[in-house]
Amino acid sequence: MSDFESIQYDVIQEELAQEMQWDEASKESALEQCIYLFVEGESEEVAFRILLEEGLGINFSKYGIVIANYNGIGNLKHVIRIMNQTLSHERPMIFTFDDDDPSKVPLKNTLPSNVHLFKVPCKPTVTLPNGLQGGSFEESFKSCDFIDACFETDFLKANPQISKQSFINNFDKTKPFYTQIVKFLKQQGLSTYTLPKPEIAENMAVSCTPEPDTYIKLADLIEQIRTKYPVKVKI
Repeated sequence: MSDFESIQYDVIQEELAQEMQWDEASKESALEQCIYLFVEGESEEVAFRILLEEGLGINFSKYGIVIANYNGIGNLKHVIRIMNQTLSHERPMIFTFDDDDPSKVPLKNTLPSNVHLFKVPCKPTVTLPNGLQGGSFEESFKSCDFIDACFETDFLKANPQISKQSFINNFDKTKPFYTQIVKFLKQQGLSTYTLPKPEIAENMAVSCTPEPDTYIKLADLIEQIRTKYPVKVKI
């Protein structure tokens, strides 16, 4: 190797080292300046990363997205209060929630500016048992995505005698989805009739095309927040 080639090699190696150092610093800084994405349950925790990162291109490492499950709408107000009392209280926080129990959701005008509430689904889709229009996580997808996801669960694949077409024939798009599959399976005389929601969620997230409007809007919100609060890389 000539002296010139040796110098070129050293320069390239130094540039590569600096690039690697920058990438690592960017990831660490993004995590330190993270956007908290709080979701209501295990189903959302399973599905949101698939929908946002794999489906809509939101790079969780680059954007510093930290996803956490607050385990039910009853805990929403308590988690918001606790987060606002921690050292992380100034970081942007998105709290997603089903709109099936408005009484447990705090009013927006009572929240700090860094706390963002996001309803799932973003628009009412079904009539709830209380007569109000709303929906839960399952209703943020098309009914055909939900039905396909149910019949892709291990349990129903192991029970091919259960007619998918029969369920489709009796399905009502204007009523909550999950309760309908439970009622249908119970009518079949099965010993198990509550399908695992996280498995259904993962199936829907993987197979839905295109991604539902709810998650497109959530991805837009994340983009807006990160634009407003850009990551300051610390080397």
